[in-house]
Amino acid sequence: MNNEQKHILFLPRWYPHQFDPMFGLFIKKHAEAVSLYNRISVLYIQGINSKEDFKKKQTFESPNLFTQIYYYRISANKLWNVVRFWFYLIIGYLLIQKKKGKPDLVHVHILTRLGIFALILKWIYKTPYIITEHWSRYLPETNSYKGWLRKKLGKIVVRKAKAILPVSKALADAMKNHGLLNMNYQIIPNVVEDIFYEPLNKSANNHPIVFLHVSTFEDRSKNISGILRVIKQLSETRLDFEFWFVGDGIDFEAMKNYSMTLKIPTEVIRFYGIRQGKDLANIYHQADYLVMFSNYETFLVVINEAQACGLPVVCTRVGELSQLINETNGFLIEPRNEKQLESTLNNILINKPSFNASEIQKKAKKEYRYDAVSQRLNTIYRS
Repeated sequence: MNNEQKHILFLPRWYPHQFDPMFGLFIKKHAEAVSLYNRISVLYIQGINSKEDFKKKQTFESPNLFTQIYYYRISANKLWNVVRFWFYLIIGYLLIQKKKGKPDLVHVHILTRLGIFALILKWIYKTPYIITEHWSRYLPETNSYKGWLRKKLGKIVVRKAKAILPVSKALADAMKNHGLLNMNYQIIPNVVEDIFYEPLNKSANNHPIVFLHVSTFEDRSKNISGILRVIKQLSETRLDFEFWFVGDGIDFEAMKNYSMTLKIPTEVIRFYGIRQGKDLANIYHQADYLVMFSNYETFLVVINEAQACGLPVVCTRVGELSQLINETNGFLIEPRNEKQLESTLNNILINKPSFNASEIQKKAKKEYRYDAVSQRLNTIYRS
């Protein structure tokens, strides 16, 4: 195998930026992972609704990772937004090519427009491209992958790619059901940072039991309102638990207000807001269970983070989760079944089931560490 570093151009549709440091963070972690063995350039364009002044351009550089971000103010004229998006794609690519050289490979994260750009680069420069997909819109539960032209172009872009790398088998199957066919589908999970793999030192007599929910606070998919109703029901008969909520998003304030409307006792519920890095890892290590009550999912990186911290998981039987969670590492429940969620949490509080935290963490290390994911992607890059 040729061990010379390749120059990989990342084209992500989601990526952390000055207005949202959590947006597409899992893609940034992919970029950091593969920069262990390759030179990575990231080109990202973000439309902004804010009327305040903002930086139109940001450049970041660290060893083996160069990031170029452009911003434009979103207009009521949709065509003008499209024109500016493509303008920044072109000038950003030319800037990266001038500074870092012609890419050996383009790695698209999320279809469709960036896949079209990668296809154009292939026609002009003979540069191959691969696609990683994260979006749940292909799943039958969401039914949001629509548009005749989008689907037509998507099929062409996927067929011409060297590889398609969805983050879960459920997402791969859903994409194929939409006619997005390619001979080289491979499942590559998201990355969990090394800070989560701290040694386990939780007390066996940890009281009260702490349930943890970490998400982007979008109720339509995460069903946080359902969790709150279950907490309310539990709190009417017992108060020997705490429920911590971590994250931020479009429904964060609405969910906080809903918890007050339900009159959930303040001693059992806590909203942390955004926590990142070491702060987030510490919260995982203090908790006893991760609880996710999603209506649909493609892949939940928070489950991998929890497992890296040795936490068992309570989650719904959706997407890839039914293959990830079993009797050795947690409990599966049916989506939207609030009675089943309440019964499961109540059973945990009464019987305090035992899980092997060290084994849960050991398996996560093998699958989700930077080096594990980086080596798998590096093998694909070099093939």
